[in-house]
Amino acid sequence: MSNESEQLAMVLAMAGVEPIESDLGQMATAYSIARENSALVASVTAARYEEPALIFSARP
Repeated sequence: MSNESEQLAMVLAMAGVEPIESDLGQMATAYSIARENSALVASVTAARYEEPALIFSARP
């Protein structure tokens, strides 16, 4: 088990979740990808400081 998988297992155990070994590996991979993608979004200045896309004016 990799260091990242071990850390994830520890955090999940603290939350009372005990996934099976194969799920833990997939969760660690998904978590790593999510961290990388959030870092990419944060690197775009407009993504950090502009209004979220969910805010819009209903009147033209």
